[in-house]
Amino acid sequence: MSRTRDTPHRLPRLAAAATVLALAVPLPAQAVTPSPPPTTASAGTTPTGPTPTSPIPQSSGPTATDALPVTVVMSQLTPIAPQPGDVLSITGTLRNDSAGPVSNLSLEFHYRSTRIGSRSEFDDYAIGTQGGPNGAFGPLPLPPQVASSASVSLASRTLAPGASEGFTLSVPVDDLVLERPWQVYEIGVGVDGSTPIGFNTVGGLRTFLPWAPIGAPGIGERTQVAWMWPLVDRPHRTVGDTWADDALAREIASGGRLANLLAAGMAAQDQRPAPPPRKRKHQKVKPVVPVTPVPVTWAVDPLLVDDVSTMAAGYKVGTGRTATAGSGKDEAAAWLSALQTHARSAETLALPYADPDVVAAARAGLASEVQVAINSGTTLLSQTLGTTPVVYAWPPSGFADQRTVDTLFAARVSTIVLDGGALPPVEAPSYTPGAHTTLRARDGNLDALLTDSGLSTVVGIGANDPSKAALAVQRFLAETLMVQAERPNTQRTLVIAPDRHWAPTPGYATALLTDTGKVPWIAPVPLSAALAAPQDPDIVRSPLTYPPTARHAELGRGYLSEVAALKEKTDTFASILATPGDQHARVYDDAVLRDLSSGWRGKHALASSFVADANAQLDATMHKVHIASLPNSFVTLTSHSGTVPITVSNELNTPVSVVVAISSQHLTVTGGGRKQQTILPHRQIAVDVRAEARTSGVFQLDVALLTPTGRGYDSEQLFVRSTAYGSVAILITAGATGVLLLAVIVRLTRRALAARRPATGQA
Repeated sequence: MSRTRDTPHRLPRLAAAATVLALAVPLPAQAVTPSPPPTTASAGTTPTGPTPTSPIPQSSGPTATDALPVTVVMSQLTPIAPQPGDVLSITGTLRNDSAGPVSNLSLEFHYRSTRIGSRSEFDDYAIGTQGGPNGAFGPLPLPPQVASSASVSLASRTLAPGASEGFTLSVPVDDLVLERPWQVYEIGVGVDGSTPIGFNTVGGLRTFLPWAPIGAPGIGERTQVAWMWPLVDRPHRTVGDTWADDALAREIASGGRLANLLAAGMAAQDQRPAPPPRKRKHQKVKPVVPVTPVPVTWAVDPLLVDDVSTMAAGYKVGTGRTATAGSGKDEAAAWLSALQTHARSAETLALPYADPDVVAAARAGLASEVQVAINSGTTLLSQTLGTTPVVYAWPPSGFADQRTVDTLFAARVSTIVLDGGALPPVEAPSYTPGAHTTLRARDGNLDALLTDSGLSTVVGIGANDPSKAALAVQRFLAETLMVQAERPNTQRTLVIAPDRHWAPTPGYATALLTDTGKVPWIAPVPLSAALAAPQDPDIVRSPLTYPPTARHAELGRGYLSEVAALKEKTDTFASILATPGDQHARVYDDAVLRDLSSGWRGKHALASSFVADANAQLDATMHKVHIASLPNSFVTLTSHSGTVPITVSNELNTPVSVVVAISSQHLTVTGGGRKQQTILPHRQIAVDVRAEARTSGVFQLDVALLTPTGRGYDSEQLFVRSTAYGSVAILITAGATGVLLLAVIVRLTRRALAARRPATGQA
């Protein structure tokens, strides 16, 4: 059967796997005539079932959607890489999900001694075949052979409704007589019991057995597996040291998501083989599977490291009188110290600061912010962790459109990690290609590393449903052996990248990583080894694919408009600061990057509240540079022209450079009405602008603060009262004054003459 990896043929199966958890679907009840229970007790430890080659008869019965009363949950399969002479054991729990009791329980070990032929058969076995009018996937029956030498440990043979019971089912692996070494085989657990309708199959479980004896001839090359281990969280600070919540403290505390992920990666890196057993005389030593460390590649958001570093120094949540001391100071110091220690001895991939939604940002015209996030994130991570990180782009969800690829190339990114479905082969190959390929950008080529879609899906399923964790680990290990068996003599490299925000249980995360170094068919490598691996010349890939589901998951257009408006306002503020890169502006630049975080996907209301808080704080900061003259105040000119004093205040801790601009429809302002001024911190200056009034009256004066580039910053309105007279008024006044003076002279003359007349008459 041909392989269909990362092609449209296999994607529906992977989608179905995600829907039904792909690993252990309840088996269909078989329409078997009710029969009496077996006389052989299966409690305690007893042999089970018929001979190894006897198939289970299949007959028509209820549909594949009929649920069986007993759910089988596997908690462990040991050993994970069985060798000749080992006893294979499946440990788990039986749970009665029906409303009635189930009695006379018995368990059987099912298997198929012929190997699985291709990775597509994994899907067939795990989720069943597609059928029915609605195209639904139905489960297949258990493998046909039953191991007669299997033994079962089961304390009680009766399950009350809702009750659970642990079990262990064991069989010598040599008794299975498997077809070929270094292949994968189907195995399962069958559960029979008595219900009100008789003795029937009441439950079952299917999984996989990788069979890779050490030293078998012609085994070929091990498959290289590179883990990208994400340490990413959403933003928790709005601006600077303003913490909106204390949720990160829970994430990095013992038992928290980020604490678990870090601990799992540390355990994988520190893994060492156990001391070899002492050989006794005449004792045959069983082959021991070598155990190796797993070189995890930490995919780290620099914002997370920045946040934890800030927490370790002490922090407060909230603002003003309502602020409270953060609870995660000690946990932050411990978490950061552990990461620093292990990052120095491993490979670290620096995500852009705040892990922006690069596709959405590029689409919204904020591509420059992506470049800033890449540069600042790399610098911050290098300084904080004391290591030189690799700079590979890893878009959210693993998909990117061509515009984004061009943006990343312009930012000098030379390697991008994508989902395998982003560059599917033109023709489905019969084997799994390596991860390394080439992606064309507008101005050149990038190296592309493609994650294995199928394995990444399986990894996610185990995290989403803890009851499927052991099955997910088993399928992951088995499918990697299947990859090796496709082309044993051609080494290939697989890249596994769990979801950025996944939350696996501690045991599951640790098992996934550490078990990668405990099986003989896997060679754990850092991500850079995938880049160094040769490309497959036989694989021709389709053009870059950006599926509608990825587009739908992006940050919304309306929200990005809010962020773009905040960015424009931030640029206006930064342009008046006299010192380039001033911290007063940087905190708002960082706030813009936080608001572009992919962590806001699906959290629009919370994201918008962060933008609103940043806007409010920026408005308050920008108002510290303002026109201090009282609005609507009056300035009086006592002549044709005069000086209009404008007071500008700078309450910041840093100097600013602004342009004071005055304009009026009825006043003539000299010098174009503009004066550029540098104002020292916590100073006010008076800017005198000379204005000339043509007539008397009260006139509006528009005063504006501009940035050095002419962008508006602040504005006020003042009023000028002019008492100056025009030339006509002066002539009229002068004429009137002359007439008045003439009248006064005439009157005085008449009085003088009148005074003389009596004196003359007396003489």
